[in-house]
Amino acid sequence: MTSRFDVVVSVLRHPALRRMAGAFLAFSIGEWATWVAIVIYAYSRGGAAEAGLIAFIQLVPSIIIAPLAGSLGDRFPRARVLFAGYAVQSVAMAAAAAALWANLPAPVVYALATVTATTITITRPAQAALLPDVCVSPDQLTASNVTAGTIEGLGTLLGPAFAGVLTAIGGPALVFAASSLGLLLAALSVIPVLRAPGAETADKRGEEESEPLLRSLSRGIAEIVSDPTLRALAAIFACTALLTGALDIFYAVLAFDVLGLEDSGVGYLGAATGVGMLVGGTLAVALVGRAHLSLPILAACVVLGAAVALVGLTSTLVVVVLLLVLAGIGTIFVYIGVQTMTQRIAGATVRSRVFGVYEALMQGSVAVGALAVPVLISLAGVAGAFVIAGLVLPLVALLAGRTLLAADRTVVMRVEELNLLRANPLFAPLSAPILESLSAALRPESYPAGQVILRQGDRGDRYFLLAHGAVRIEIDGRLVQTLGPGDGFGEIALLRDVPRTASVIAIDDVDVFSLEREPFLSALTGVPDSRAAAEAVVEQRLATGA
Repeated sequence: MTSRFDVVVSVLRHPALRRMAGAFLAFSIGEWATWVAIVIYAYSRGGAAEAGLIAFIQLVPSIIIAPLAGSLGDRFPRARVLFAGYAVQSVAMAAAAAALWANLPAPVVYALATVTATTITITRPAQAALLPDVCVSPDQLTASNVTAGTIEGLGTLLGPAFAGVLTAIGGPALVFAASSLGLLLAALSVIPVLRAPGAETADKRGEEESEPLLRSLSRGIAEIVSDPTLRALAAIFACTALLTGALDIFYAVLAFDVLGLEDSGVGYLGAATGVGMLVGGTLAVALVGRAHLSLPILAACVVLGAAVALVGLTSTLVVVVLLLVLAGIGTIFVYIGVQTMTQRIAGATVRSRVFGVYEALMQGSVAVGALAVPVLISLAGVAGAFVIAGLVLPLVALLAGRTLLAADRTVVMRVEELNLLRANPLFAPLSAPILESLSAALRPESYPAGQVILRQGDRGDRYFLLAHGAVRIEIDGRLVQTLGPGDGFGEIALLRDVPRTASVIAIDDVDVFSLEREPFLSALTGVPDSRAAAEAVVEQRLATGA
């Protein structure tokens, strides 16, 4: 049996996934470094109030733009969207660096920092939606998310530390300039991914291309609203981002007002959370191969919330650092778990838009969290602000827990079913989450020798995968073909919307898995390669009289 670490290694050996990981590392470092740099710049001008206000203002456009940015991956090839995102971010960061070096007025600097924060909304939806298209198995998808989570941890560690060092050398301008270079290299590194298998499938959705933009954007929201599990995951995701935004300002409060550190201390405290995320990413390898992710998500919510609450009750540097590390571990487990469950559940044709909504929730929650800190401090003091902020996530997890646990009981990874689906030419082109969803939709059935499974002329309502035994295909009582384990039958009536064209009779005792009409058609019509494979099978069988 392949170990969890072998699956993670397979991610790093996969050329496209490896390049995506390297580019995402540059992105994560640049995102955190520039964020810390602008917080330092704002705090040096007006303290926590200005830092919180600017954090909120620069993220407001992101809340509006994120769903639009997310929709790009459902309307155009996701690899191209990812490349364009990195390129645009590089230009935006370079412009902000120029404004800082030229000592332009603060409103100009804040405006360019806002542009930078807005362009960042392109990356995560495109990355999250592209991964299932490139990965070859559900385990590799989980491992890719673990790798991305570990990279987020590295970015959270290296980005603030990077900002602290470069701020001490050349101020915030140097941070933005170095980040711009990193994003340029990220854009160049993903160019070969444009030709990777699966990377170009996302744009071939004819009905999507002609769909009105507003209706297209609303489908991501509708997908979340209509699914209780996605609603629960979105709520947890948003509250985790809320704490992330609060911590961005809390770092400055801790560094300057509680611990008496210098400017660079803000970055170093943020790096402590990054260490936790890095450690959490390593520990999250345990999630690879797990069908049930709700308990790890809920436990991580409690760990993160408790760590933030306890930070406000101490002024000892070592204890603060350890609690921030613990908060980082909880954060990364929440993000990896939520992303993986969402990739499993969200429909392939709206997946990028769902993650676009998530990105909007992240940006909005981060902004609200940052803006809330000065308000909470004025109402409850520093210690009270930490405690109140920390209690929000465990409370939301408690409310969402029943829904997630129920989802775990219905989303079960089935090895035999997955292997049958992967081996069938109709389903082989499908991405890992779609295969996993279909495996949960398959229903086992058994038929004794001689029993009619399908009767010619009947209405077609299901597709069948043959697991054990053999069947014969008859047309008007004439034998035209025999099928064995791994073969499928029943697709003609479903794809052509016609009565059954043949009878299928068990030669010996057989075991099959049936798939209802709706999930069968939804899976195949959403992915052009699978639809083409299905049409080829239909044409072949009709040509041979089967």
